[in-house]
Amino acid sequence: MSFQTFLEDLRAKPEHIRTRYAFLTAFGFTAIVAAFWLHSFSFFNEGSQAAVAAAINKTGTPGQSLIAGVGSFATDIKEIIFGSKKVTYTSVEVRPGKR
Repeated sequence: MSFQTFLEDLRAKPEHIRTRYAFLTAFGFTAIVAAFWLHSFSFFNEGSQAAVAAAINKTGTPGQSLIAGVGSFATDIKEIIFGSKKVTYTSVEVRPGKR
């Protein structure tokens, strides 16, 4: 039985049967996604938890992270305007548009 034939047979059935198939299909896909999601939590063993804790300790307080981010942004803007990241155009070519 091909999928096309299955769909044609399903369309011929009463609405409560079609609704049941739709619910079971949606429930099945949701169960598969939930199984993968729950399985992803098993990857957090002690080694990875220690790595996450070390990364959290390295970042410091939220205020320090914010100040570091603002400082980095200011440095990038300064380099774009005055530094080596400045873009200069030596020539401009103008071409007529197509109609």
